[in-house]
Amino acid sequence: MRARNLLVLTLSFVFLQSFTPALRADEISWQTNLKQAALQARAQEKSMFIQIGASWCGYCHKMDKETFKDQKVIKHINSCFIPLRVDADENPEFVEAIGVAGLPTTVIISPELKVVKKLSGYVAAREMSGHLQKICLVNHEQAAPAKTQTAEIKKMSQKEVTPEFAFKGVCLVSMLDDQELREGNAKFTSEFKGRKLCFASLEHKQKFDANPMEYWPAFDGQCRVSKLERNQSVEGDPYAGGVYRERLVFFSSDAERERFTSNPSYYLAR
Repeated sequence: MRARNLLVLTLSFVFLQSFTPALRADEISWQTNLKQAALQARAQEKSMFIQIGASWCGYCHKMDKETFKDQKVIKHINSCFIPLRVDADENPEFVEAIGVAGLPTTVIISPELKVVKKLSGYVAAREMSGHLQKICLVNHEQAAPAKTQTAEIKKMSQKEVTPEFAFKGVCLVSMLDDQELREGNAKFTSEFKGRKLCFASLEHKQKFDANPMEYWPAFDGQCRVSKLERNQSVEGDPYAGGVYRERLVFFSSDAERERFTSNPSYYLAR
């Protein structure tokens, strides 16, 4: 199964008091409460660094002994993320929603609950540090940190996009295949179902042209919740969207997305 999910479909929020343990410079301050970590991520505007494993997983223990003992990896994770461990056996719905194909799996999720990176299998310290530096955009050897990718995603979502392009000019292929929210380039365009789309690169455009329905959002990009609950045809926002069962699904707002995730079968069956 290809790693594609952008949306965590099993998180429901409750009012819990956030707890921030004291950090030690030589270890990662792992949390184990999924909902509490999500609340803390939103409050601190940090992405969650989620390590999904199991007690029987040999490579999970190998990463604990090697990757997560590396000082650069520790600095990246403690500075830029809310670290969270998830036991795959105890959280099967979460594992299914993420689309875990094997263990260990590492997932980075923004405060808006969008998956910005997913790594399957064992990841060595050097490789992990490279991934984290690109996402976190922090050089720990410098005094002033750069802006995080989460901030860049927010900034991107607020930028004006030429209205001629559908779905706010977001590249559908990048959302599904790369797990990234990227604006398309006006140099790479296609038309499908009477709508004009733009893509992040020529390669992304070629993938779409080869199989457009694979990337076309469910319900033609309309918000399913608005249609069923208010009989309104409202175009969904890709920044309030995600992936469900390997299909892009867009909603008119984060609130509508949360209603869908609380009972997806209700909105799909009707």
